[in-house]
Amino acid sequence: MKENMDELLKRSLAPTETPADRLNRQILWKIALEEKKIMRKKTSRRKFCAAASLCILLLTSATAYAAYRYLTPAEAARELEDAALANAFESDGAVFVNETQESGGYRVTLLGSAAGKKISDYLSVRNGEIRDDRIYTVVAIERADGTPMPPTSSDDYGNEPFYVSHYVRGLDPKVYSVMSMGGGYSAFVQDGIEYRILEMDNLEMFADKGIYVGVNSGSFYDAKAYSFDETTGEIARNDHYDGTNALFVLPLDPSKADPEAAALYLKQLQDSWKKEDVPDAQAQSSDADAFMAKLTPDNLDLYAAPAEYTRMTATPDGGVISYRYEMESGAGGSGSIGIDELFPDHIAGTTAIGGYSSSGSLDTLNIEVFILNEDGTVGFVIYQPRL
Repeated sequence: MKENMDELLKRSLAPTETPADRLNRQILWKIALEEKKIMRKKTSRRKFCAAASLCILLLTSATAYAAYRYLTPAEAARELEDAALANAFESDGAVFVNETQESGGYRVTLLGSAAGKKISDYLSVRNGEIRDDRIYTVVAIERADGTPMPPTSSDDYGNEPFYVSHYVRGLDPKVYSVMSMGGGYSAFVQDGIEYRILEMDNLEMFADKGIYVGVNSGSFYDAKAYSFDETTGEIARNDHYDGTNALFVLPLDPSKADPEAAALYLKQLQDSWKKEDVPDAQAQSSDADAFMAKLTPDNLDLYAAPAEYTRMTATPDGGVISYRYEMESGAGGSGSIGIDELFPDHIAGTTAIGGYSSSGSLDTLNIEVFILNEDGTVGFVIYQPRL
């Protein structure tokens, strides 16, 4: 009789609903992070914290493991001396995922994301316009066999490139990705793990559609790595891809969606692809902008010098060229632009100045320069001011 009564009580007191996996992950991640912070303090409670940490590891497996093994998004931002972004990653609006996928000999972990206006100390500038409404996402990339990733200062860095981007469900990833949606990234390597902070125009307006984060082998989006269903808009991994092709779902809050703003953004984005990329001299507001206002292809070499290690050659695809660069500091960028916009007369040997990025000062200014070659390919190189 007692056993029957115990079973009845157990059933009556059992919860009828359980938290979503996403909520569980975020709660466990925050608990693990608090333990991580406490363990760093040399106090008499250290022994207790270590025991508590063991319990968390046993109970929460991969989530707690990620919290201890990897830097947090905020720590990654601080490594790049971006205090504002670190604060954003520690705010209530930040999203923590901590999901790991393995393919092509690499292990990729999506750590977390934050979005909003002016949440970074380093704002992107293009066409004289400051892009201050952005989304930032941190991923960790490491070799599955434990071999350390080469540091960004090494000549070996970039020999095995990766293309990291957000994608929007329903938008063709060959067209809409980091290269075309105002994106770029910063990177560094710590303890053999490469951390990348990806940034793009704020995609929260598309939150009701669904946002992905993809990492594929190569310097550009590889259609062989994924499949895109034009009917449903779904993007999926190709399990038979010979390389790395991680693909995550970024769980943004659907309530932040704004269909009207999304439609306007897409129209403005498409219109911008048809216009020549020339800075507006009337909108200059920094040393970098003022410098760019006086720069022309004719005086380029007088005022600036090429960073030869960024030089590459791009082949037009459908009238569009895609490019990518990495600076010695670990920061980098990428993009795409129509060849007709750069070279309307299609005269071989012509030099064109595209966009530029800077935090406002000349020592952070990177100028995108293009040269049309005889064979129809386009040379690309980053120029920097002669200081």
